[in-house]
Amino acid sequence: MAAKILIIDDEKDMRTYLGTLFRKEGFEIESASNGEEGIALAKSFQPDLITLDVMMPKKSGLKAYTELRTSTETKDIPIIVLTGLTKQEDFFGENLGELPRPNALVEKPIDRDKFIEVAKQVMG
Repeated sequence: MAAKILIIDDEKDMRTYLGTLFRKEGFEIESASNGEEGIALAKSFQPDLITLDVMMPKKSGLKAYTELRTSTETKDIPIIVLTGLTKQEDFFGENLGELPRPNALVEKPIDRDKFIEVAKQVMG
């Protein structure tokens, strides 16, 4: 059975790109265009990995991350945060409190080979 990946990103081109990249590697893919939709889909799809954009409408990546990490249904799903920000502190700041940090933080534009390698490592 193929591993399942949920892509949460407001940029359609990024969802398409990542979806194509992961499908070529044999993964099953679902995607959401905002944090609100992504949280609902994470609960129903139960992916093996979530890629999460930071800057999104309806529910920002930080708010979505917080909700995903505090929900009993999604708290153990590995998360790779994708961002155009240049430092982890720009995302984390003091806002995450005691929540665990993302399993990985990848800066955009992504290097596809390194990104696939990180995704496979995070999923085990």
